[in-house]
Amino acid sequence: MRLFAIDLDGTLLDSTHMISDRNAKAVKDRQKNRDIVVITTGRAAFDAAHLLRIHQLDCPIIGSNGAELRTEHEGTTIRKNTYVPLSESKAILDNLLKKNVYLQIYLEDEILLTFDAMDRLMKQINDEQRINPSFQADAFLQSVQPQLTQYGIREVTDFLNVDFAKIMKYMIVSPNATVLKQIQNDLSSQSCTVTSSGPFNLEVTASGSDKGIALQQFADWMGIPLTATIAIGDHHNDLPMFRMAGKSIAMGNADDTVKRLATDETGHHDEDGVAMALEMFCSIPLDLGGGQDGKYY
Repeated sequence: MRLFAIDLDGTLLDSTHMISDRNAKAVKDRQKNRDIVVITTGRAAFDAAHLLRIHQLDCPIIGSNGAELRTEHEGTTIRKNTYVPLSESKAILDNLLKKNVYLQIYLEDEILLTFDAMDRLMKQINDEQRINPSFQADAFLQSVQPQLTQYGIREVTDFLNVDFAKIMKYMIVSPNATVLKQIQNDLSSQSCTVTSSGPFNLEVTASGSDKGIALQQFADWMGIPLTATIAIGDHHNDLPMFRMAGKSIAMGNADDTVKRLATDETGHHDEDGVAMALEMFCSIPLDLGGGQDGKYY
């Protein structure tokens, strides 16, 4: 295949949120073969770029679940952002503030949260433990650690001075599944896309903004047919690109729904599942031009 679209958390990253040597080598090998590897993640593009630099990888990035694209094409740097419409953005924030949940706001160059967000989340964890004895706080915190420890987070007193015209994503974390379901139901009346990259979060972007649409746009720019794409992921926010790609590969640790909707399955993210997939599915012999040989971010 010519184009590989790879998720980060739960996919290319292992449970320590790092990229294994084998996975990194597999990505570089595909690039040497003049295939294109694009990172498709719910993380902010600058956060994803920071992770790639640590591992000496250079790939185009589809960030914030499709709301951001960072790449180069034919010598031109492309930085495309899709913002939540101003009228919708204020209504979404008002709804989330009423729920008193842990909330992050994604801008182009930083992620905002209030200084008391973590204290509020810890109180909700304690409340959940009291009403639900089977709730495992340690497992919850490990599950949401990627969201809590992202690169580029800045604490603010409140969100009053946020430029609502420049918001690309809202990210919500809660230990209470009922609260998350209520938020999802409430936002169904808004013009937005609501998805999830884990069992304890919701991610809200502009209507029509998801990994699948961004992958289609990126493939079009690169002149690559969607039949020559492979998408690799593990959770619900990866399903739009699964539906768009010619082949979809679910990680061994993926949600069962994701596995059922994938065309193939690979190993666990702690067992170099991405490398297994990249080593298995070699490039098809199509002379489509392009190739990943420039600086992307």
